[in-house]
Amino acid sequence: MSFIQTDTYAVRGYECDASGQLSVPTLMNWMQESANRNAIDYGIGIDDLVQKNLGWMLMRFRLQMHHYPRYGESVRVVTYPTFVEKYFIYRDFRILADDDTLLAEATSTWLVFDLAKRAMAPLPGFIRELNVPTGIIPQPKLALKPDFLTATWPMPNQQDVSVTVNWFSIDQNQHVNNVAYIQWLLEATDKTVLQTRKLTELDVLYRTESHWRDQLLIQSAPVQSDTNLHRIRQTETGREVLLAQTRWQ
Repeated sequence: MSFIQTDTYAVRGYECDASGQLSVPTLMNWMQESANRNAIDYGIGIDDLVQKNLGWMLMRFRLQMHHYPRYGESVRVVTYPTFVEKYFIYRDFRILADDDTLLAEATSTWLVFDLAKRAMAPLPGFIRELNVPTGIIPQPKLALKPDFLTATWPMPNQQDVSVTVNWFSIDQNQHVNNVAYIQWLLEATDKTVLQTRKLTELDVLYRTESHWRDQLLIQSAPVQSDTNLHRIRQTETGREVLLAQTRWQ
């Protein structure tokens, strides 16, 4: 069997940004919730994997925002798997208004890791055998090595912000939840950009995990009038945790 997940969420006041529109971290949390509900239907949810000493990890994610819903509006999140390979499973998202206007769309690449070894593992057979829905038009797979991977740091006009991983940023896999990184990344963006522009595209490469009490350095730099590059690295080891590119209008 195959499953397409559709969930309706109401935009509440505490889920809005300073302009009264839905915040990107809130939207990503909704998408993560709907993805897990879909995974449960397939028998590959978080608890299903834990029983086999495995966990999910997001590797690639790209979000394109077309319209931002406002407080009180209803939003539908539609998600489904699109491709399954030896090491990766791909998942798409469509974000719709009540009148079916496309508000946003996203595509993502996921892997599983061994909870004891904290290392990537091949997808087990019960995942590789799942059926993706028919009749869908999948988005193109994201490149495993995006162009911004080759950017040279430090950069001109770079801004650095230090954070300590707190308890409420940790998820059931005992590492920082992928949405927490995005909130830190956006908070470290130049204040004029945050106050006068809207995020239209977010493209992320997650490289390694981080844990409670880790010290992280959040780095952001403009590279074009509408484009910023971002890097998160561990302060102690220098290891890159995340690389990203954002576009703003």
